[in-house]
Amino acid sequence: MIPALGALLSINILQEQNLLSQTGFSIYQNPVYKFKIEYPSNWEKLEFTQGIEEQQRNIVVNFVSPISSSNPTFREYLLIEVGNLTLSSSQNPTLDGYTNKIINLRKSLPNFQLVESTPTLLSGGYQAKKIEYTYSNPIVGTTKALDVITTIDNNKVYLLSYNADAVRFYSYLPTVQKMIDSLRINT
Repeated sequence: MIPALGALLSINILQEQNLLSQTGFSIYQNPVYKFKIEYPSNWEKLEFTQGIEEQQRNIVVNFVSPISSSNPTFREYLLIEVGNLTLSSSQNPTLDGYTNKIINLRKSLPNFQLVESTPTLLSGGYQAKKIEYTYSNPIVGTTKALDVITTIDNNKVYLLSYNADAVRFYSYLPTVQKMIDSLRINT
């Protein structure tokens, strides 16, 4: 029975990858926070009003994947938050300092496990940090996440957070990476 379940999961993942590769992309532009990003046209876009914050970052927009037959109770998503770096990390207002702050905050998630924390380069030449980790989610079980953090002029911090059912993380990752790669920040 276990091999049949594995084969069924593999088929579902291949179907999701097929659907994602056929999807066109739309452009989301935010003049207040001065960025634009491409997202799959079949994903839901949820914009937040100014003033909705998490850890002194404004929650700007969430891109949510289509409902999946393999797990209709949880949808993968990419959340974008923007904050003022100098206010949010007064002890060490640097990309490394802010990244350490985010890792320490994520440690409060149930069964948090840091997979990796590495430097990366975003389009436009922006230095960034990539944090990959897992945690327990009461709806999904094991959730795998990828946070990408960049700063602009040691002033603004942009946090992109991708969360997925650990089983489907890699099937959505190419699409999410394309979204992240499309990020353009107007300074």
